[in-house]
Amino acid sequence: MCGRFTLYDLSKFNINIKNEFKPNFNISPGSSILILNENKLPIIINWGITANWSEKVKIFNSRSETLMVKKSFNNTKRCIFLANGYYEWKRIGQNKIPFYHFLSDEIMFFAGIYNDDGACIVTRESYSKINQIHSRQPVLLKYDNFNTWFDKTHDFECQFSIEMNIYEVSKSVNSVKNNSFKNIQKVKN
Repeated sequence: MCGRFTLYDLSKFNINIKNEFKPNFNISPGSSILILNENKLPIIINWGITANWSEKVKIFNSRSETLMVKKSFNNTKRCIFLANGYYEWKRIGQNKIPFYHFLSDEIMFFAGIYNDDGACIVTRESYSKINQIHSRQPVLLKYDNFNTWFDKTHDFECQFSIEMNIYEVSKSVNSVKNNSFKNIQKVKN
């Protein structure tokens, strides 16, 4: 799953949307987000697609394994979420500890789907050290496989794993009201 992510530095994306962009260290479901559509053009859209069985239910993540068979996603197009990193929580007893996941000096591209209503992140089973924190993670794309992702004539299988930096961060990220650089700073043990 991916319940929160960051997008605070667009300089690495080479995208000209500066006037509409506001750095965010705590993007939560329902927020306005920046995605690339199938033409690789940036658009602002809400994070969440309305479920076809209830207008009150929003879907923020979709399993890659069932993406092609779920009726909720019949009328969607593929997109790419832009991120500097994302948060995931590890359950330890009654506590949920937030961890920040990011690439060293690189940008992150998540596979996504969207329609006129909104967008959601496509997830997969976690690998290696991520699995110790959560069983799901976003499908990460490399720039080289954007076109493969956008080609809906065949199923997309993410056959690579990208090693990430992961560390514990402050529980301040638990509140969407907290939107600062402090959210991504490593907790000193």
